[in-house]
Amino acid sequence: MSTNPSLSKTGYVIGLEILDGEYAICRFKPEQPLPPTLNFKGIYSLTRTQRETSLVCRTNEVPDGAKVEWGWRALYVRGPIPFGLTGVVAGITSAVASVTLPVFVLSTYDSDLLFLQSDTFERALDALTAAGYAVVDSSAAEM
Repeated sequence: MSTNPSLSKTGYVIGLEILDGEYAICRFKPEQPLPPTLNFKGIYSLTRTQRETSLVCRTNEVPDGAKVEWGWRALYVRGPIPFGLTGVVAGITSAVASVTLPVFVLSTYDSDLLFLQSDTFERALDALTAAGYAVVDSSAAEM
C-alpha cells in the first residue's frame, strides 16, 4: 500500500514521534462520577459524551472503577498541523490498517496522537516506515 506522508500538494511533511511509557484506554459509564482527585502527570485525555466518558492515561495512573484496555504505546504526529490540511490521520491509519493492526486516535488543537497496541508496536512502526513516514524516538526529538 502506498501512502503519501508528505501530502505533496501542500508540501507539508508528516513526522511521527514515539512517546515514552505505556497507556491505558478507560471507559466509564456516563452517569458514573469520576474520582475527585484525578492528578495526571503524563499525557492524558478525558472525553465525555452522552454515552460514555473515556480516559486515556498512563497505565500507572488509571483510576478505580473503569473498564480498561491495557497495553498501548503512543505516537505523536509532529505539529502543529494546519486545520485545513486533510488526510493526515487517514494516511497514517491506512498504513497501520494495511498490516491489520488496530489504532486508537486522539486529536488536539495542534496535532494528533495515535495509540497502538504494545505487543504489535514494532510491526506498526515497520508499516509506517515502509509507507514513508519518518519515525523518531522522543528521547531524540524536540516537541
